[in-house]
Amino acid sequence: MRRLMIVTTIAIVIATSTLSGWGGQGHRLVGLIAAERLTPIAKQNVAWLLDGQSLADVSSWADTIRNDQQQTYGWHFLNIPPEAKGYDRDRDCPKAAGVEPGSRSDRWRDCAVDRILFWEQRLGDLTLDRADRATALKFIVHFIGDLHQPFHTLGVGRGGNDVHVRVFGEANCAEDGQKPFPCNLHSVWDGRLIGRRDLDDRAYVAQLQKLIVDKRLGAPPPGTPAQWAEQSFRLAKEALVKPGTNVDDSYYRRHISVIDERLAVAGVRLGSVLNRSLSVQHP
Repeated sequence: MRRLMIVTTIAIVIATSTLSGWGGQGHRLVGLIAAERLTPIAKQNVAWLLDGQSLADVSSWADTIRNDQQQTYGWHFLNIPPEAKGYDRDRDCPKAAGVEPGSRSDRWRDCAVDRILFWEQRLGDLTLDRADRATALKFIVHFIGDLHQPFHTLGVGRGGNDVHVRVFGEANCAEDGQKPFPCNLHSVWDGRLIGRRDLDDRAYVAQLQKLIVDKRLGAPPPGTPAQWAEQSFRLAKEALVKPGTNVDDSYYRRHISVIDERLAVAGVRLGSVLNRSLSVQHP
């Protein structure tokens, strides 16, 4: 039977999954926004758990680990059918493989919605040791970012990975020196549109902070992961295009404000989760 690996000796490898959520900058931005919204106690707890690393530093950690069973793969996303009215846990969040029905582990399933709740519970569990809670923190930082990337919720072409497109006229989205790699809609939302902004982290955070103030994004209650998933799902359907579409400047202008708002809201909500879970100062 597979067992949940939460110890720090978990094997670390470079992930090759195309379901990587926001790219590196997107995840860092979420962590940077959240860090500025922490209470003093939550900030102290984060520093203690991460041993000097920041939320931005660990924001992509979950994309670089897997165990022999690739157990964490399904934790990054969910697949809501395009014709659905919203999120349905029984339909969209698979039961964990290898877990016996009725067992203690059977409560949690393998999708981003459930795994945020699971790791939040562990983060706030003061009976766990520092290493286990640090692992929980790193997963939460990443999965909240993932769930706000719209194409991590839409069950079309593996979240847009199989929707091949041209990006500003180019069909090959391989990095320098890599073999040709067809552009796809998921990767467009992970990083291509963010990269089009051509901003460093500091400048981008400043714009997101202004957006939070101007649109009062920090005012509403944070909501639940299921609600966040449904918001992303609706946005993904609006942004879906047919295979072969050229993602051009017109598409960029229509959707970059959506991306900015999702990054900002993800940071705000991450901060709220951490303030709630880390409200008691560590010993």
